[in-house]
Amino acid sequence: MKMGMRLVGVVLWVVVAAGCRREAPTNSPEAAYRGFIEALQKGNTRKAWSSLSPATRQKAEERSKAIAAASKGVVRDEPELLLFQGTRPGPLGEVTQVKADDGAAVLRVASASGDREVKLVKDSGKWLIDLSETLERRDAP
Repeated sequence: MKMGMRLVGVVLWVVVAAGCRREAPTNSPEAAYRGFIEALQKGNTRKAWSSLSPATRQKAEERSKAIAAASKGVVRDEPELLLFQGTRPGPLGEVTQVKADDGAAVLRVASASGDREVKLVKDSGKWLIDLSETLERRDAP
C-alpha cells in the first residue's frame, strides 16, 4: 500500500509540475524568430517560408503573381525567391520580447544594422513571423 501511495504522489507531483510549467523555450516567439533567421542564414528558404504567417505568405504570393504578370512571363511567379532573394542576415544580437499575449507577440531585435521590432502571431499553436504589414506598406504608393 505504501508503494502505491508513493507512486500516486509522484504522478500527482509530475502532473502539477507540468501544469505550472511556462511555455516551452522551443515554442517561444524568441525561439521561432531565431529559427527563422537561422534558416535564412543557411539558405533554407523552405524552412524560412514555413516560419511565416499565412497573411505574410498570402501577401508575398499576391505580389509575386502581380510581378510575374506585369513582366509578361520574364519573371517567374516564385514568392519564396521574391521574398528571400539575396537575404542572408548576419549574426543576430539580442532578441527581447516587448509585448505578448496568447495570439501575438512583438520582439525587439538587435543586429549590426540596428534595432527593429518584429511581429509574430500564433497559429495552430506555433509562433510565426508576420511581415504582412511591412509587405503592405511596400505596396502602397
